[in-house]
Amino acid sequence: MSTKGKVIKCKAAIAWEVGKPLSIEEVEVAPPKTHEVRIQIIATALCHTDAHVIHPKFTEPILPVILGHEAAGIVESVGPGVTNFKPGDKVIPLYTPQCRKCKFCLSPRTNFCAKLSQVKNLIADQELMEDKTSRFTCKGKPIHHFLGTSTFTQYTVVSDVNLAKIDDDANLETVCLLGCAFSTGYGAVINTAKVTPGSTCAVFGLGGVGLSAVVGCKAVGASRIIAVDINSEKFAKAKAFGATDCLNPKDLKKPVQEVIIEMTDGGVDFAFECAGGSEVTKAALQCTTVGWGLCTLVGVAVGDPGLPISLTDLVTGRTINGTLFGGWKGVDSIPKLFADYKNKKFNLDALVTHTLPFDRINEAFDLMYQGKSTVNQDEILFLLYELIIENLPEEWKRNRSLNRFLQQFTVPSAPKPPSRSLAAHRQLPGGDHPLQPEGGPHASRRSPRQPRLHAPPPAQAEAGHAGRTPHHAAPEPRPLRKTRATPPASDTRTAHIRTARSIVDARLEPTRAEDMAKQVIKCKAAVAWEAGKPLSIEEVEVAPPKAHEVRIKIIATAVCHTDAYTLSGADPEGSFPVILGHEGAGIVESVGEGVTKLKAGDTVIPLYIPQCGECKFCLNPKTNLCQKIRVTQGKGLMPDGTSRFTCKGKTILHYMGTSTFSEYTVVADISVAKIDPLAPLDKVCLLGCGISTGYGAVVNTAKVEPGSTCAVFGLGGVGLAVIMGCKVAGASRIIAVDINKDKFARAKEFGASECVNPEDFRKPIQEVLVEMTDGGVDYSFECIGNVKVMRAALEACHKGWGVSVVVGVAASGEEIATRPFQLVTGRTWKGTAFGGWKSVESVPKLVSEYMSKKIKVDEFVTHNLSFDQINKAFELLHAGKSIRTVVKF
Repeated sequence: MSTKGKVIKCKAAIAWEVGKPLSIEEVEVAPPKTHEVRIQIIATALCHTDAHVIHPKFTEPILPVILGHEAAGIVESVGPGVTNFKPGDKVIPLYTPQCRKCKFCLSPRTNFCAKLSQVKNLIADQELMEDKTSRFTCKGKPIHHFLGTSTFTQYTVVSDVNLAKIDDDANLETVCLLGCAFSTGYGAVINTAKVTPGSTCAVFGLGGVGLSAVVGCKAVGASRIIAVDINSEKFAKAKAFGATDCLNPKDLKKPVQEVIIEMTDGGVDFAFECAGGSEVTKAALQCTTVGWGLCTLVGVAVGDPGLPISLTDLVTGRTINGTLFGGWKGVDSIPKLFADYKNKKFNLDALVTHTLPFDRINEAFDLMYQGKSTVNQDEILFLLYELIIENLPEEWKRNRSLNRFLQQFTVPSAPKPPSRSLAAHRQLPGGDHPLQPEGGPHASRRSPRQPRLHAPPPAQAEAGHAGRTPHHAAPEPRPLRKTRATPPASDTRTAHIRTARSIVDARLEPTRAEDMAKQVIKCKAAVAWEAGKPLSIEEVEVAPPKAHEVRIKIIATAVCHTDAYTLSGADPEGSFPVILGHEGAGIVESVGEGVTKLKAGDTVIPLYIPQCGECKFCLNPKTNLCQKIRVTQGKGLMPDGTSRFTCKGKTILHYMGTSTFSEYTVVADISVAKIDPLAPLDKVCLLGCGISTGYGAVVNTAKVEPGSTCAVFGLGGVGLAVIMGCKVAGASRIIAVDINKDKFARAKEFGASECVNPEDFRKPIQEVLVEMTDGGVDYSFECIGNVKVMRAALEACHKGWGVSVVVGVAASGEEIATRPFQLVTGRTWKGTAFGGWKSVESVPKLVSEYMSKKIKVDEFVTHNLSFDQINKAFELLHAGKSIRTVVKF
């Protein structure tokens, strides 16, 4: 008797209450409506996502509900308008639809579909059919759908865009795993991370998803695959799938991320978090290499309040993103994955650890909670053969090939183990897999010291400098006589070089240059003797350059927020006494032994990020973070571990390898860029930090594409440089965000198409931007250094492909946080250091772009002061009255 167009009564496992076992009930399954398909489920697997929904910690339960989303079956009937499916087709239901018409489906950057209306909660989005009604009833009550699939029932109804057709010879009890776990883990490697041959990878959590990630890493040719889990019994299977090493954090005396860094000489290229939990995610991110490490969030823990991330991890070149269903466009990709399985490109069968009849579904949950199956994403197969045969339509029973297919599902009888309720196992073994040794996660870990980057001065720093009178030392004993002609306004570049050359010639007579290279120079410098106090103009001694060092006569230097941050005392890594400054330009006075690329008289910009050209970081095109002198530079010393500055008999520390608040400074030769001698040094000095950082964040780090929409948070010097970069890159819409409306006019001059003040709205600024841009911006840039703004910038990005770049850096130790789902739904979070430029080779090109008027520089300078007025420059900075103040010697 045909069931088409009729209500079908069948068995289903219903979740009536949180924390209670599923109840096997008779349910009524209504016929499919327009663009719907009713499916006979042949086999379904249990995933941790199903368990999350009935976990007491789950904050948004939708009950009563029929769970299940990893299954395969046969089409029983189709509703009006369905053209791609017919009764008898073998199919896999999909929790990620693909309509092939919306802007998401038409974009190659995402596997999202507009059929998911909210995309804040996949469950809430698909708890009912598209007409907002359910096809399930039980005992007179409507039962919710789950993820648009609801496979814990003999029959289910799904949208025709939530369904993938597979070959008639498919073995459904195995290929059902393509409906979630395998596709997610395997695709995280192939599609989301795009692991390259020869890479090193770490996989955290060895359940079905984690093992699938291991399979993916092996398939793409990773040279080393480190598997991490707190259950050592999983290691044999992990190695069978391709893992080269296995680690149990409980067996280690230090945080697992530190162990992995040591094992891999600096960290892995790719890490995959497949367990769920913020601490595991932090470990996974921190075990990736500085410069280009990528962590992909795959697992999401139930009840996890948020995902805190260290800012240092992002601004030192690491990136974190997330994946949903492995980035596959389901309707198109599942048939291809089935073909790969059929051609033995990967092995699905080994992921199945148990098979059970449908009536014993609660035992499957017990096995998962006890850790006896392939957890954390368990693949426990339920075969519905008893129910299928009992309720098959008469015409199907007469189909011999189908009957032969069903006969293979016979499960040998076995003594039924005592079942324990779900409530008895609410706390999963390892729970959210907090992969850390006793004593807490990375209890004594401190991130390797990296180059100081942009950070905003705290409020107390502003108060500390307001109204202070600078302390002045005795005047310079041998002041230079400088002759300055007033040039025409249109000829500032030529005028500056005349002035600069007159200074250099006065100091560097050819007959004296060689002798000067061996002498100590006495000159003026602004010394920071202690935190929170104004700089003091002092006479300092600057020693001659040693091997591979260069002594530079600083002509002009700018004051940056990073200098103010360290001076305020808020920088826990700040050391005193020190000569600050890192945004300067000058002329080479002398060079030390072994320096071949620079000579006395060269026009240069000192660099706080070096480029040795030899280390693995310099040789890798994915990063600009040379590590050659990182350790000594972080300590305020030259590469040999000593300082070239003394004052009043005391050693004065260097700062960021540059120390430009001194008339003369000594830097490593790998920290100097030789530039066009015609460049005006009181302008191009800004390319030593702020402008390069903001501009590069757009063109190098985010790689903004023409026609994109962008949001820039913070309209200081770096933010304006970001706007300039977005305009150069061809962005169609650039939204400038700041709480100071006085900055809007200048932002528009730099290229902003519109400006918004968060204080003018009653809702969070990210929601405003999402509404303004029909879903969010393609790229956002946080240029302030406020962790709350960083979260807003990420959440203002478009689901599916949005990229948020952290440019401003908050106080050391502060963490940024967001809901993991923000990443899993396709957003990427990354940071930038010096805009990603390989400094020595790139800064001369930036100077050329300025000289050819491709980029702005002059417009960033709002004030010019003499060196003796340097403390006033800080006051202007704290008062918000300057973008950049240039101080001239």
